[in-house]
Amino acid sequence: MDTAYRLAGFAKPQPTASEGERYEVFLNFLDQVSDIARRGGLALRDRLDAEGLMWALVNYPPDDDWTTSEQEALTAWRSGKGTQPPPESSAIEETPQTTDSGSGTTAAGPAMASAEHNPTDLADLAHDLYLDEPFLDEVVQLLRDKGQVIFYGPPGTGKTFVARRLAAWLAGDSARVRLVQFHPSYAYEDFVEGLRPRPDQPGFHLVDGPLVEMARAAARDRNHDYVLIIDELNRGNIARVFGELYFLLEYRDQPARLLYSHDDFRLPPNLHLIGTMNSADRSVALLDTALRRRFYFVPFRADQPPTSQVLANYLTRNHPHLTWVAAAVDRANQLLNDPAAAIGPSHFIRDDLDETWIRRAWEHSVLPTLEDHFYGQEHRLAEFDLDLLRAEVNAPSEDAPAS
Repeated sequence: MDTAYRLAGFAKPQPTASEGERYEVFLNFLDQVSDIARRGGLALRDRLDAEGLMWALVNYPPDDDWTTSEQEALTAWRSGKGTQPPPESSAIEETPQTTDSGSGTTAAGPAMASAEHNPTDLADLAHDLYLDEPFLDEVVQLLRDKGQVIFYGPPGTGKTFVARRLAAWLAGDSARVRLVQFHPSYAYEDFVEGLRPRPDQPGFHLVDGPLVEMARAAARDRNHDYVLIIDELNRGNIARVFGELYFLLEYRDQPARLLYSHDDFRLPPNLHLIGTMNSADRSVALLDTALRRRFYFVPFRADQPPTSQVLANYLTRNHPHLTWVAAAVDRANQLLNDPAAAIGPSHFIRDDLDETWIRRAWEHSVLPTLEDHFYGQEHRLAEFDLDLLRAEVNAPSEDAPAS
């Protein structure tokens, strides 16, 4: 897999990483391969397909039906001579803002308007996201003031999707938006700058990370906003990854000397950072005070507005006969009584939502998470039977006989 990581521009695990950490990085790599393949029009069924695709790219000979230039391009790419895959497939770890938003089972589902048609008016963006305009306006004001915010909340609350759509709105062009995802093996050398082996000769050369690349692009274009999204920020060793960024986030008008290049480096005022954090693993509570002071924090609580209203707004507009699902989710969150584990709306936001898909999402996505939450208290799961919750909110079943 080291060859696949290198060719795809993906940060491979550190030598000291445990087997569990290496496996987690591998799975994250396959997930991102699947996402990029889907955006290029190739639907992969699962991680096994993604692994097979990467194996073929690394090992299969070029097809005889390919043109000479296509065959030469693949050979050059494999040799590391700088020939890149098509734009949809490049830089897996630092994925540019894309025009589509993910599979139907996430908040980035097809039911949401794509970033390709991002509206120019904030009220229209709020309408597309099923959120309140004042909420988005508050986030924009926070970004304008400090330059960086963190969206935090349980899984399935749309943090990453909203970050991507809002970033595209702020920047005005998806080319000025970039997304990176932290993981346990992600390091300063991946994010800021680091040394990489030369592909064609012995020795190493200095490679800029996404932070430096975006900062320099923003510095050259002061008339536009640029946004760097850091997804799953709390999965990385933040102090290790950020380095000088701790200083620069607070003192943007002053330079800091970078570790490898020794260049004086600044964060331009038109570069904004949006981080996302999953609160379900409780690691948000472990953030040090220095980091908290440099970011504004925006909660995405599934049991409180505006996030708690997203599913009801979506169903009312798109599936009015299924609005009982929002009431059942609200009731389940009342029973959970734990904001960090609340059920988000993303499980049920999809164009083809029906009774069958509701049950599939509940049984294969919601309940497994609740089983982990109630480990050792399995009797509590009986309270979250979908039919029982539906009866509690007085929703008629489509299978019920007509009166």
